[in-house]
Amino acid sequence: AARPLVPTPQDCQAQWSSGFSMAEEKLPKAVNVNIGVLGHIDSGKTSLCRMLSTICSTASMDGSTQSKERGITLDLGFSSFSCDAPDHFKEQGLDVLQFCLVDCPGHASLIRTVIGGAQIIDLCMLVIDVNKGIQTQTAECLVVSEILANQLIIVLNKVDMIPAEKREKVLKGVIKKLRVTFAASKFGATLPFVCVAASPQDNSPPIGVEGLIELLKSKLVVPDRDHAGPFMFSFDHAFPIKGQGTVLTGTVLSGSVRPQQGIVVPALGEAGKNKKVRSLQMFKKPVQEAKQGDRVAMCVAALDSKELERGIIIGEKFPVPTLDACICVVHRLSYFKQSVLTKAKFHVTLGHQTVMATAHFFCPLDGRASPSSSSAAAPPSSGDAVAASSAAQGKAAAPTTSPSLAMGCGALAAETQQNWPKSFDFSSTYLHLDELFQSAAPVEYENNDGDMIKICEGPGLGRMLCYVNGELRGEVTELKFDPNSGRLSIQEDQPLGIASDSRSLVPLKDRDRVISLLSWLAQKCLVPGLPPMEQEPLAFVLLVLEKPVLCPIGSLLIASKLDFDIHSPNCRIAFFGRVLNQMDPKDFSSLRVVKMKSKSGTLERFDKQDRTLMICGDMMSADTDFSLFSGKKVVHEQTGAEGIIEGLFGQEGKFKVRFKEELKIKTDAKGNVKSGERISMYFKRFNFEKSARGFTQ
Repeated sequence: AARPLVPTPQDCQAQWSSGFSMAEEKLPKAVNVNIGVLGHIDSGKTSLCRMLSTICSTASMDGSTQSKERGITLDLGFSSFSCDAPDHFKEQGLDVLQFCLVDCPGHASLIRTVIGGAQIIDLCMLVIDVNKGIQTQTAECLVVSEILANQLIIVLNKVDMIPAEKREKVLKGVIKKLRVTFAASKFGATLPFVCVAASPQDNSPPIGVEGLIELLKSKLVVPDRDHAGPFMFSFDHAFPIKGQGTVLTGTVLSGSVRPQQGIVVPALGEAGKNKKVRSLQMFKKPVQEAKQGDRVAMCVAALDSKELERGIIIGEKFPVPTLDACICVVHRLSYFKQSVLTKAKFHVTLGHQTVMATAHFFCPLDGRASPSSSSAAAPPSSGDAVAASSAAQGKAAAPTTSPSLAMGCGALAAETQQNWPKSFDFSSTYLHLDELFQSAAPVEYENNDGDMIKICEGPGLGRMLCYVNGELRGEVTELKFDPNSGRLSIQEDQPLGIASDSRSLVPLKDRDRVISLLSWLAQKCLVPGLPPMEQEPLAFVLLVLEKPVLCPIGSLLIASKLDFDIHSPNCRIAFFGRVLNQMDPKDFSSLRVVKMKSKSGTLERFDKQDRTLMICGDMMSADTDFSLFSGKKVVHEQTGAEGIIEGLFGQEGKFKVRFKEELKIKTDAKGNVKSGERISMYFKRFNFEKSARGFTQ
């Protein structure tokens, strides 16, 4: 059969006009499945789509002028082919499989287009040039597939370049090596492979076509479509048809649509309201209804195609918020090796758009690691709670029936989101994070002695490994933590530090994070001693977007560092998550995020008349406003004993601390404390609280 040609605008107009002069045919019951074709540049994705396709949309086969000039795919291309449904589809009354092929660009600078397109994909085909193996964008496309697709097929292309007499042996070796690579992914080492030559160099017929189609038929599961939800449509191309209106081509993300149905184009504001669908086509054939998952062309009158490029259309009764800032639950990817820091900027793909955003990371504060003088921030007073609740009313997450901009989610997201909340709790207090953590990864921190501590999984259950300043210290079979002093030790009360007399203290700013992550990791490794965790530690982010984005609450998002060197072998996708709540970009006061802080001082001597009263210094200078400190609690680091700051002593910044009982510490004959006895005052500041004076404990 002749390969399909890319339709011209004139072809589109003729096909569209003639399509509606015909009566709608009585067609066998079919189901549309969206197949993402991903891979590195020049791996042969477009040739593979051309080999399979029988019908091309307006955007397929590198049809744009720029694509032709540069010889690479610059945008998503859509084409299709049909075949008889396999038995497990026919058992559910489906006669025909309609494959919509989504050809994603493989060039490094266009990975954002791949991410945007992946949100409408049911199954991914990862195309690999068998002669080159895994390349940079191959790895990034695998990460996208993990997040957004449940099924993955590996297509080894260009097998014709391997001599026929060596082909079988070479392919076995390549597949064996690739299985080792894929074993580390959520798809595992048993991924299905198929070998093809989409466009042989000698112009001979393609190799492996039938095998690929049969593999697709056997591996596909019947898509779970929700036709009853509110209508939402993601369009990726728009073009005018004379005498008809503007045609928008895209994918139905939720619900269904029929001719004469009222719709809204949110990107056009007031001008996008009160629009009606004039007619529908699915790959050149007129239809009376399109449902979730269908690739469809929608003709709408009184729209200017020049004002539209890519976006969403919604039903009249389903408003979609415009996000300037939002709170999301997130998961850091292990493939991203750079730091993921608070106040850093990321390329965030959500709502079928990619925009720059500043990230502020935080996590729940449960108080298990905090000393009693700075326990978890107390629940807000009734007035605060009401205020927080009221502040959240206008930003509350949409009902759980709201559609996501992904019709489903992938193996990694499905596994991770089981513990994700569906809405955000504004009444709780959260802990500021300098850097987004990776759950179940090695736990690292710098202790109060300046030693870098790293604790990770050990060689077997009941064992972990401890590293100090990069050197293996030994195995950990038990962990002990004292919340009053912040001391973390291992079996036989051994300190975690380079010196045998190390205080082994976890700094307060890291304490909640370290103990929370370490408790989860120790529980996973069956190492006793720390409080149990009911679920995997959660992390959240406040994203402040540089441009507003139309996006439903509950949508998946992916954050990347696309400004990294495109030739670098490192993955640029940093984290993914789900949008929980809209925020006012000018007011974050309802968000209770605290940053833990501390000040240290020294015990100098006992009071001459009262042995429960200590004279202390080195915490404040002579000109410090003492009213900020009076009545605050301090902790004696070595014993965990609590005291209260009572008043100044002299004019040199010294002060008095009252303890419940006399401290058991070494002194000289005059009552002067020997060196090394320290006290700490723990306190917290709220990140988004406007009143800057003072602090709370």
